[in-house]
Amino acid sequence: MVDLQRSRSRLQEDVKDVPEYGSDEYSSKNSKKETTMREHKDYIMVAAIDLGTTYSNWACSFKHDYKKDPEKITCRIWNDSQNMSLKAPTTILIREDGKTLDRFGYEAEDKYAQFAADDSEELNTWYYFKRFKMLLHDRKIGREMSLESENGKVLPALRVFALTIEYLKNDLLENAGQQKMDDLDKSLIRWVLTVPAIWDESAKQFMREAAVMAGIPGDQLTLALEPEVASLYCTRIPLLSTFNGEACPLDPGSRFILIDAGGGTIDIIAHEVMSDDSLNEVYRSNGGAWGGTEVDKEYFAFLKDFFGGSVYEKFKRQHMDDYLYLCRDFEQKKRTIEPKSTSKVTIRVPSSLNELFGKQNEKNLAATHKSRDKWSESVDLLSDKMRLEANIMKRFFADVLQKTRDHLQVLFSGDALKDVNIIMMVGGFSESKMLQEMVRNLFPTKKFIVPKEAGLAVLKGAVLFGHDPAVIGHRVCRFSYGVKTSVKFVNGKHREDKKKTVRNEDLCVDIFDTHVHKGQSVKLNAEQIPILYKPQKPGQKNISFELYSSTECYPMYVTDKGCRKLGKITVDILEDSKMENAVEVSFRFGGTEIQVEARDQKTRIARKTKIDLID
Repeated sequence: MVDLQRSRSRLQEDVKDVPEYGSDEYSSKNSKKETTMREHKDYIMVAAIDLGTTYSNWACSFKHDYKKDPEKITCRIWNDSQNMSLKAPTTILIREDGKTLDRFGYEAEDKYAQFAADDSEELNTWYYFKRFKMLLHDRKIGREMSLESENGKVLPALRVFALTIEYLKNDLLENAGQQKMDDLDKSLIRWVLTVPAIWDESAKQFMREAAVMAGIPGDQLTLALEPEVASLYCTRIPLLSTFNGEACPLDPGSRFILIDAGGGTIDIIAHEVMSDDSLNEVYRSNGGAWGGTEVDKEYFAFLKDFFGGSVYEKFKRQHMDDYLYLCRDFEQKKRTIEPKSTSKVTIRVPSSLNELFGKQNEKNLAATHKSRDKWSESVDLLSDKMRLEANIMKRFFADVLQKTRDHLQVLFSGDALKDVNIIMMVGGFSESKMLQEMVRNLFPTKKFIVPKEAGLAVLKGAVLFGHDPAVIGHRVCRFSYGVKTSVKFVNGKHREDKKKTVRNEDLCVDIFDTHVHKGQSVKLNAEQIPILYKPQKPGQKNISFELYSSTECYPMYVTDKGCRKLGKITVDILEDSKMENAVEVSFRFGGTEIQVEARDQKTRIARKTKIDLID
C-alpha cells in the first residue's frame, strides 16, 4: 500500500503545472462565499431548518437557555385540520407568477385540493410541488436545472428550494417567541440547515446557495449532516433499551451505529463517544435512497393495479381532496402495522373513486371484484371500505426492508463495526414497527434503542450542533478527494497514453493528486499538507483546479474507474507573478463542506479562492 505521507512529500517537491482557467469564464456571483460559520462571531440564538423529503420543520433555542438546559428547544407545532403534528408535509403552492409562495405544508395540500374540488383554473395555472428534495440525490447538479410540479408546470429548482427555505425561515422569525424576536439583532442568529450525509458536495453547495437566496447570510449559515446531529441528540438525552427498558448510558468509549430512517433516505453513521463528550466518526457515513416513501410507492402501485391505471390517474386529477385523504390515511396505517399482525387493515374508499370505476367499467367495483382472482382472496369490499389482509400491507414494506437488511449485513460483516453493540434508530420511518422488528431480529445480541421523539432527533440535534459545532471531533472521508494536475513523466511508472510534451518537457497529464483518501479520519477544521502549484505562463491572474472524488483509496488518474469530477477551484495570484512564483494550496475536509485556503509561497499573503461545484 502506498504511504500517503511519503507520497505527498514527494509530490510537494515537484511543483506542478496546471492549465489556465480565465477569470472571465468564472461566475463569481454564484460562488460559495463561506463554507462554515465564523467561529469567532458571537450569537444569541441558533435556528435550525430540517427540510425533509416528506416532512419539514424548524426549531430554535436561545444561547442563555441552552447554557441552563440544552433540551429547552422550541419546535413548531402544525395543524392538519384534524390533529396536531410535529412536522408539516414538504409541500408548497406557488402562485401563477412562479415567484410567490402562497401556502406551505398542510395548508398547501388543502388549498390545492380545494382547487380540484371547485374545478378552479388555479389548478392548472399555479405550481404545486411535493417531496422534491430527492431531486438532489445522486445526480449532477446544475444551477439551471428545473423541477416539474405535480400538475406538470416547470420552475427553476433553485427557486423552488429557496422559496421553501424562505418560508420556514420567516415562519420561525414570526413564531419563535415573538417578544424576544422583535428585539433580536438578526445578524446574531446562527442558522443550521440539515442535509443527508450521503449527498455529494454539489448537492450541499446547491442547498447553501438556495439558503442564501432565501435571505440567510452565508457567514451565519452552516450545513449539518442529518445522521451526525441525530447522534449528537441521542448522546444528550437519557436512553432506554427498547427491548427491556434498561438504561443505556453512552459513556466515553461507547460505540454505536445510528440509522436515520427518513422519507427519502436511510442514512447510517457510526460514532464513538470520547472522554470530552465529543463524537468521533468511526465508520464513514453510508446508506441509500430507500426511505419510507418507497413503502408509499408500493401502496399506490397496488391502488393503481386494483382500480386500473386510467381510473386511478383520473381520480388523482379530478378528486385531489379525496386522494389527499387516501395519502394521509395510509400514512397512519403504515405506522401501526406490525410483523405479527393478522388483523385486516381497513381503508375507506372515497365515493368519487367508486363512481369513476363504475363509469369506466360500466359495473360497480364490488361486482367486478368478485370475478378477479388476483385480489378476491386478500381484499374484501364492504360498502365504502376496502379491507386488506395483513400480508398485503406487509408486502408494501418488503423491498425497503430487504435493501436495509442487505446493507446492514454488509456493514457488520467487516471488522470496522465489530465492537459496536448499540444500534439506535431515529427519523420518521424509524417509528415503523416493521422496520424496527427487522433490525432487532437481524442483530438480537445488540442493544436496540429508539429514543423519545425519534422523529425530531435530526431537528433538535441540529440546534445542539449550532450551539457547539466542535462537538464532532473527527469525520471519516466517504471518498478520496484530489485535483487534476500534471507531473514530470517517468518511464515505467506512467502510462504512455498520458504523456504530453509542453515546452520541451514530457509531462504525465490527468494525475489524481490526492489530498485525503477514502476512509481517512480527518479532524474538524484540520488543514491537510499544503501542496504547491505555479502559473503556466507569465502574467496569469489566477490558477484553476479541477476537483475530483474517487471511490478508490489511491487513484492514479482522474480517468480511473470510480473517479468523478466535482467542480472547479479558482485561486487568484499576484498580478505581477512570474512563472516561478507558486501558490500554496491547502484543503480542509473535516467540516460538513470542503474548504480551500491559498497563500502566495514567497509573500505568505492569503489569496482569494472560489470553489464552484455546480454546473
